[in-house]
Amino acid sequence: MLANKILLRGLSVFSFAALSLLLSCENLETISLETSQTVTFLVNEPTTNSNGIDYEVTSAIDISQNPDLTGLLNRIKQIKINHIEYVISGADPQGISLNNASIETSSGLDIVVAKSIALTNASSGELKGNPPGVNDLNTRLQGSGTDQLKLFGDLSRTPLVCTVTVTFHLTVKANAI
Repeated sequence: MLANKILLRGLSVFSFAALSLLLSCENLETISLETSQTVTFLVNEPTTNSNGIDYEVTSAIDISQNPDLTGLLNRIKQIKINHIEYVISGADPQGISLNNASIETSSGLDIVVAKSIALTNASSGELKGNPPGVNDLNTRLQGSGTDQLKLFGDLSRTPLVCTVTVTFHLTVKANAI
């Protein structure tokens, strides 16, 4: 009877250890990493208009150029955009804003929408993601690794030259092998 109890306890411990090992092996099959990808929009509107104009500029997002993802591109299982930030630089003149601003995917879905972005040097902030557009971009990046993004809105006045750098903070999950 005592031998049976010892044997049952031993089998229980062995089963628990085997289950733990199997679960940890599943985690070894997937790599998860945090990275970021920047997209630079170069705004250059030479026309003078004190009433402002509708403006749009495009730029590509391409995660194949991201050094953190070297060797993982064809093994990506999931991409998740955690948050999106922007920084304005090289603004000339100062004090212009982009109103009703949006960044959209090549399929026309808004990734972010902002009522107004001040296009002043060192202006920065976080942009709230729009779920349908964010999901579309996640899918496009997971598939081809690239997409053509469009920044557009109403410039409060022109002329204007500036750089809008948008940083997408990502979690990428990929097969380890």
